Amino acid sequence: MSFSEEQTALASGVLDQLVPGRAGFPGAGELGVAQHLVSVAASKPDLARLLLDGLASIESASRRTHSAAFADLTDDQKVQVLRAVETESPQFFTMLVRHSYAGYYSNPRVIEMLGLEVRPPQPLGFDLEPFDPSTVEKVRERGKVWRDA
Repeated sequence: MSFSEEQTALASGVLDQLVPGRAGFPGAGELGVAQHLVSVAASKPDLARLLLDGLASIESASRRTHSAAFADLTDDQKVQVLRAVETESPQFFTMLVRHSYAGYYSNPRVIEMLGLEVRPPQPLGFDLEPFDPSTVEKVRERGKVWRDA
């Protein structure tokens, strides 16, 4: 199951409302996070169905409430529609927000703008404090608490 161009465009418009561009940061739609949603949904048919049905609900609510496509609404009207769909379909909205934030905040451009190093945590790992052996002293005092196989 894949997203059509129209569904991807709708997702981009929705994403720009969820994570709007501010203070030099791009909006999630502008950044291309819709492609992240598409790629995640490609390997998870249940998530794909949930997202596609939810996007259809957004477009339907937009036309029902404002007699216009979601893309043609003002920002205030878009927020109104999204709040209504969030109330009607909380599972969809939870998944949409979760995957949208994951796609946005894992984007190398956003990571760099946040002043973080753009690299995976391994093999360099995270900086850790030196090990303090006193933290396991009580465990050592107990002695062996297992039996040999």
